[in-house]
Amino acid sequence: MPSIGPLEILVVSVIALIVFGPHRLPEIARTVGKTLAELKRMATDVRADFEEGMKVEDAEDEPVEDEPVEDESVEDEPVEDEVAGDEVVEDETEEIIPAPPASRATDG
Repeated sequence: MPSIGPLEILVVSVIALIVFGPHRLPEIARTVGKTLAELKRMATDVRADFEEGMKVEDAEDEPVEDEPVEDESVEDEPVEDEVAGDEVVEDETEEIIPAPPASRATDG
């Protein structure tokens, strides 16, 4: 990328002054300045969003080394379905669902 020195900036300024005139040059410079500031702000926002996304992705990839997870299964404990006063009644019956009848194809 070529570097722009003070001489190049002076030449461009003189050409802009000749082409646009002294009355419109401040307006054009103001518009260019606002546009460059907006582009810089958008670039900063994109960079911040990208870095935040990378942090979230890195956090998802890292294993969590907290306390070990305890098995919370309750297979050993009886299932309490009904409570009658102080007495607990366990429902150990299984519901049997009959299979639907097979459809018969009739010939002819």
